[in-house]
Amino acid sequence: MTVLVCEGLRMGFALGLVALALPALAETLPLAEPPSEAEPAIPDRGDLGDAEIVNLTLPDLLNLTLEGNRELRNQALERIVQRQQLSAAEQTFNPRFTPTIRADAARSRFSNGGDATDESLGSVLLGGDRTDFDQEVRLDTALTTRLGTSFELGLTPFEGGQALQFRVSQPLLRGFGRAVNEAPLNQARLGETRNQLALRGTLINTLTTAILGYNDLINAQAQVEIQAQALERRQRQLEILQALVQAGRRAPIDLFDPERSLADAQRNLVEARNRLDQANSTLLNLIGTDADLRFVASVDAIAQLFTAAAAQVATYESEELVALALAQRTDYRQAQLQRQQQELDLLVARDNLRWQLNAVADGTLGDSDRSAVGLVATRTFGDPAPETSRVASDIALQQQDNTLAQLQDQIRNDVIAGLNEAQASLLQVEAAERATLNARRQLEADQAQFRLGRGGVTLFQLINQEESLVNAQTNELAARIAFLNTVAQLEQTVGITLERWAGDIELGREEWE
Repeated sequence: MTVLVCEGLRMGFALGLVALALPALAETLPLAEPPSEAEPAIPDRGDLGDAEIVNLTLPDLLNLTLEGNRELRNQALERIVQRQQLSAAEQTFNPRFTPTIRADAARSRFSNGGDATDESLGSVLLGGDRTDFDQEVRLDTALTTRLGTSFELGLTPFEGGQALQFRVSQPLLRGFGRAVNEAPLNQARLGETRNQLALRGTLINTLTTAILGYNDLINAQAQVEIQAQALERRQRQLEILQALVQAGRRAPIDLFDPERSLADAQRNLVEARNRLDQANSTLLNLIGTDADLRFVASVDAIAQLFTAAAAQVATYESEELVALALAQRTDYRQAQLQRQQQELDLLVARDNLRWQLNAVADGTLGDSDRSAVGLVATRTFGDPAPETSRVASDIALQQQDNTLAQLQDQIRNDVIAGLNEAQASLLQVEAAERATLNARRQLEADQAQFRLGRGGVTLFQLINQEESLVNAQTNELAARIAFLNTVAQLEQTVGITLERWAGDIELGREEWE
């Protein structure tokens, strides 16, 4: 009777191992029997209570990130201020109007000596010897042209006498010309472009973080599945050994290693589930929500993402990527704009070293006209500030040239290294696939020998071979995730992440400019 029970257990376990020939991770082994009372089961955290299950694709995650990420929202709000600042700078050469309306009253009281004493408005309201009321309406207009010409006009329409005052000033040396006068406006425009690039850089970095987080979620899910299957197999192994010990076929000491192995599997499953919780929490923080959500990514997404990434990497050429990075990288483009701003700083600093020579015309129009034309020349001697500013601007420009050259070399090196890493990672995936295929074929061969009772293949050899297959599958999964990560980082290095996912994300043009 004991022999029949042991043989039945042996054949049942052998039939269960036939499922190992299937490639999918979820079909590696059939479900195990419930663990015995002596071995408490690991709590199944697949039961999420009130958590809402969300089937998540990578484009879904990217769109949720654009919609809810707090850092991106803050930068989008900051862009409102920056656009307003540019609008203010664009109005530099628009005319300015300053209307002035004034009304006052003064009380005059004559003392015994005949001298008049003025009192405040408060005392005027209480009455007095004589109260005078005065009012004025005035409109002042100022305008500066792109050549530096300054126009000032004052109009007092309700007064007699000199109703119109004007002043015109034209710089002839310092402050003359469009280049100098438009320098602040051009710097504001360059600053606006740099702000746009800064937002683009933050978008690229945030979306890359989302892509890496999604890959981590897929990896964590698969690891939980692998560890759960490993726990089932070790529980089944322990049950078989317990039956053999009860039948007198094995010594009780033979249970020590399987019991330790089962405890290790329980600990590994808990750790894998913790990593899955962490991956889920990372995505919740990324999209900016405290909702009780459990993201679930399809394992098929690995194959789809891997196929697309592998096809993309096959088209990459190092020199083309370097040229594309120099055109797309936000930090390099910002450095180029910074150099243009420093050129404008040097232009202004050199202009400040010149004499201030202005042609001036002013006068009044009214009951009696007056006008005057002249030249005004000024220069401050002994002030080192203008020359110091010029030297500082000149040195800053030379330093920026060095920064650009260094950044260009760094971009070239990073792009080439990133492409090499992606290509090497793809080769590692291919090697891991071959290792998985070899492990599966070896297991199939051992299963056939075990069923036929040939080759001296034991039950524990089959278990070890099955573990080898699981390890190979784990390594293949890790290699695929590593390849996807290297491709995402390469796209970030080149600066083409937004273009890569342009067809899958909803990137509103006005909001993210």
